[in-house]
Parts: sequence; C-alpha cells; structure tokens
Amino acid sequence: MTRRWLKLVAVLFAFALIAAACGNDDDDGGGSSVPNNPDNGVTSDSIKVGWMGDLTGPTASSQSFNSHGIEAYFECVNESGGILGRMIDYLPEDDQFNADNAAINFTKLTEDDKVIALLGLGGSHISTQLQPDVETLNLPVIGPPQTIDIQLEGDQYFNNLAHYGDQADLAAGHIAATVGGIENAVVMGISLEVPSGTEFAAYVEQSVEKGGGTYVNTLYVAPGATEVTAQMVELQEGIDEQGVNYVTLHGSPGAGLVVMQGMADVGITDIPIIGIHGIAANSIWTEGPESVSDQTFGIHSFMTANNNIAASADMERCATLAGYDGEHLNLNFSHGFLNGYVFHQAVERAAETGELSRESLTEALKGTFDTMGITCPIDWSASNHSQCGAAFSLDTASGGMVPANPFSFYADSFDGEYGIEIG
Repeated sequence: MTRRWLKLVAVLFAFALIAAACGNDDDDGGGSSVPNNPDNGVTSDSIKVGWMGDLTGPTASSQSFNSHGIEAYFECVNESGGILGRMIDYLPEDDQFNADNAAINFTKLTEDDKVIALLGLGGSHISTQLQPDVETLNLPVIGPPQTIDIQLEGDQYFNNLAHYGDQADLAAGHIAATVGGIENAVVMGISLEVPSGTEFAAYVEQSVEKGGGTYVNTLYVAPGATEVTAQMVELQEGIDEQGVNYVTLHGSPGAGLVVMQGMADVGITDIPIIGIHGIAANSIWTEGPESVSDQTFGIHSFMTANNNIAASADMERCATLAGYDGEHLNLNFSHGFLNGYVFHQAVERAAETGELSRESLTEALKGTFDTMGITCPIDWSASNHSQCGAAFSLDTASGGMVPANPFSFYADSFDGEYGIEIG
C-alpha cells in the first residue's frame, strides 16, 4: 500500500506542476501580465518557439521522434490553456541534415519568426556552423539531440543528453563488463561520416586505451548510405587479424540498421555492439536482423513511458492527442517531451522577472528542473549538460525501451573530462 500511495502522490505532483505552469492567467505579477515582446516571439496570444532538425532526410529515423515529442507536449499544454495565457506556437523546420538548408531555416526562425528559443538543433555539422550566431543572438537552445565539445564553450546551450565523451566512457564500462575487463577489449568503431562521428570515435579510443584495452580503427559510413560492403571487409579483417571482439556504433537508427544488416549478410553475428543514443531506437530491434540485434545496446539519457515513471500517463495521452500513437515508447520522443516540459518551467520562471525575452529565458535556464522521472534531475546552475545515461535495449513485452541497469549504476562512468584532440 505504501508503494502504491507514493506512486499516486508522485503522479499527482507531476500533474499539479503541469497544471500550475499552464493555468496562471491572473494579472497580479505573472501570467498574461507579462508584456508582449514580438521581437522575441511573445505576442498577446502566443509564444513562438522553434526546432531545427532532420524530418525527412537520412537521420529522420531519429530526429523526427524528437520533434514529435515536443509537439505532443505542447498539444497538451495548449489544450489546457497554454503558458501565461498564451498558446505555444511550435515551429519545426526540416533541414534534411543539410547545412545549407539549416542556415536558411535558422534565419527564418530567428529573424522572420523571431522565436524565443530553439528546442533542438540537429546535426553536429549544423551546430558547429551556427554556434557563433546562436551566441550573438543570445538564443537559448534547449536539449539539442547531441552534446559535442563546441556546445560546452558558450552560454546558450542547455544539454540534457549525455556528452559524447560521457557516452564513450559509458560504452567502455559496458564493454568491460561484457568481456571480463576493458584490458580484454579489442574495439573497432563504425561512425557516420560527420563531425560528431569523428568526435565520438576519438572519445571511445581514449576511454578504451585509458583502461588498457585496444582500439583498432574507425570505419566511416556516409550519411544516407544503403550498403556497407567495403566496411564489412575491413571489419572482418580486423576480427581475423587483430582479434576485434567489440564494435562501437555511431549514427541514426537508419544508419545503424544498414550496418547491422551488412554484418548479418557476411555472417558477422558473434560480435556485440554498443551504440550512441541514435542506436537506442526501437527499430534497431524490431527491424534489424535478430542475429545481430540480440547483442546490441544503445546509450541514452531518458526513459520511455513503459518504465513506470511519473510522466508515463501524460506522455501516452499527449502522443495520442498529437496523432503520434505509440511514440511514447521511443527514447527520442521522451527527449523531445522533456524539452517541452523544461521550456515550460523556464518560461514561468523567466516571467517572474517581469519580462519574457531570450535573455531572461537564458538566465531562467541556469537552475534546477523537475524531469518527472524522464531523466535524472537537471541542474544547469553550474554546467550546461547532463551526466546521466544508461545502456538500453528493447523490452518486447511492452514494446518500449529499458535500461540494462539504473542510471545510478553508470554514474561513475562520467568523469567530467571534455575536449579531445582529433587528428
């Protein structure tokens, strides 16, 4: 009875937070009394917020779920009256993983639509390109779908996904547990041919070799590639000649499925895989070759609704309301849903200053945030990224993703060391 009561209290508390955040329309120092600021996307009846990423290109299999989670959260918020008496005008832009498209979309969102924030900025090559503009505009970016070195250099990124360095450390710990110690590991990396792919591979190499293991090489796959014949030849050579016994995998679910099918096609089915957050997608297990996927895990920083967290009921209901039935079981949907909830809390906090602007929102983000159990508690008062992650696989009974161990199990893997020489 005690456990049931505590669970009920937690759920009611989460509902109360959402209701309080979107139900204060009074004119006594909060709510709609916050003045309009159209240059920062705040009008008398709406608050404009943007998202940039890949909805129809080679990494849409990952990034589109992120946008859907945000949209679902705001569908529920608007159904309840919005925030500060204003509807949330959510403006996602599709760049198809193309930097030129992204530059155009960024200008549209920031100069034409004048959004107050971005709740995602997909593609490491795009984040790198737009970093100076993000800083110049004092534009807060909440929860981008990757955390890379350059995002730690400024004041505008607020990451709730583990940094690639942390994901590499966690991967090394997972490998060590599988092969009886990291010193027994002989690792080959396979990465999407983008800056984050190179960065992740470099961090994996550092983490493996620091523990006394061997890192053989990194094989690169072009975005949108449909076959990996040449890479499989090199992987087989690494297995035969150097004793490779583990693969680390960087990329979107689509890229991951291409690699895994390539492995199955040439009979490489006894080498386990640990992948980044893009690999921690349901489709890896539902669509991938079982002979490979049964030894595959993906690293991520969030929980899906099947994990009995405070947000579970809201995530499922909002997904259905937005027309995304079943996506509450996808980790990238969870990430997006959380981005919306954190934005919600930050807007309320910023409004307490008497104005709602990019600058006040940025300051409001430098603090702690409830996560309804979707990830670890967020504290951006000292640093702008998350130290939370676990290795996930599919739970076939629920259709959702489950961690091999609790987040706390992996906490020691986060060493807080960032910045790596790539050469």
